[in-house]
Amino acid sequence: MVDVVAHPVASSLVDERTFASLIDTLGPWLAECGVAVAERDAPSARGALVVLVLSGGTERQILDRWRAAGGPDAPIVLLAHPGQNSLPAALEALARVQRDGGRGRIVGVGGTADRAAVRDAVDDAVIWAALAGSRLGVLGTPSDWLVASIPDGDGVRRRWGIELVPLDLEPALASFEASPAEASTTAVAVRLGARRVVGPSDDDVATASRFTPVLDDVVATHVLDAVTVRCFDLVVRSETSGCLALSDLNDRGIVAGCEGDVASAVAMMWARAVTGGAGWMANPSAIDPGSGVLELAHCTVPRSMVASYELQSHFESGLGVGLAGELPPGPVTVVRLGGDELESLWCADGEALPTEPRAGRCRTQLDVRVPPAAAAELLDRPLGNHLVVVYGHHAERLRRWWATYIERAALPVPGAQLAASTSSGTST
Repeated sequence: MVDVVAHPVASSLVDERTFASLIDTLGPWLAECGVAVAERDAPSARGALVVLVLSGGTERQILDRWRAAGGPDAPIVLLAHPGQNSLPAALEALARVQRDGGRGRIVGVGGTADRAAVRDAVDDAVIWAALAGSRLGVLGTPSDWLVASIPDGDGVRRRWGIELVPLDLEPALASFEASPAEASTTAVAVRLGARRVVGPSDDDVATASRFTPVLDDVVATHVLDAVTVRCFDLVVRSETSGCLALSDLNDRGIVAGCEGDVASAVAMMWARAVTGGAGWMANPSAIDPGSGVLELAHCTVPRSMVASYELQSHFESGLGVGLAGELPPGPVTVVRLGGDELESLWCADGEALPTEPRAGRCRTQLDVRVPPAAAAELLDRPLGNHLVVVYGHHAERLRRWWATYIERAALPVPGAQLAASTSSGTST
């Protein structure tokens, strides 16, 4: 739980004694939620906004603060208590925020209200603010086979606040080809950490690891928060793979997807923001709707997610280096986004099962059991190929966040900006 500040608002008809009494009552209660109360007229920073609605007649104050915090790019949490027409004002204000393309939630505070609900609502707002304005580099066009995983950039920006940054792959490939041939620190660490190496030579490992600093430079040069790479061009042109580099970036907190898959990269960004952990992007090799078992496989697993790993060649090409990781059994969440604006969600809690590797599949493999109805939905109404796996059961949290910040998000109504004005009167 991050430390946040709630900005109190009250009608001019609320005298100082009543104002102070409300703060004295609600302040300690909110402090137990990790929320401090700001001074009455303290300016609010841009980003996630938390407002303590002390009375009615505050609707325009709330809107003014919301616009100052960034308007539609600023998620808002309205803390309402049972007295002083607090809730009516919060309802009216949030209705207008949502009408103008904003996101937010009303949460009850004080007395027997749920402190955990307050903490969750504030954390969710902070997560959306962190995603909003982030930059996802699309290095090379998405792979030709990803016909359902190429959302509209403007739509993703409106819906998620994430900017897609199209980047030419050629300079990165040229930089890779010109990079020094000696083994990098990454190559040495990967080689020493492997349980065994089956196929690739030390030179193969060193070559594959040279793509890591290339991606680091792309991320730094273009001020990116995440990247997805048309990595098969590296295989065809340079006879190596990007698996080690993508794995390494994910381990260092820079979300990195492969095949130029935007839908999976955004899902990985979202899952990391919510859970704090790395995600694994994988192909469903088989789906059994009867048992609910998904058989997943891919070559780019983050090393931080596995108990151990082998180094093998990249599966489809037999070139470069792929990671054959042993993912431990336990609770996981599986996520898939889809649609032109990534406005559709499939999400399920599941159990990672002990998995024996199967021939003819990508190197890291994992069987996951989800509810049979959820497995059947993947076959009946698929959103695309790749699924994202994160450890822990987070489906309820993800769906709640989704319902507030994505599913119910409305695009701004043209010309629907309410002129700022001072508050007056009271709600009835």
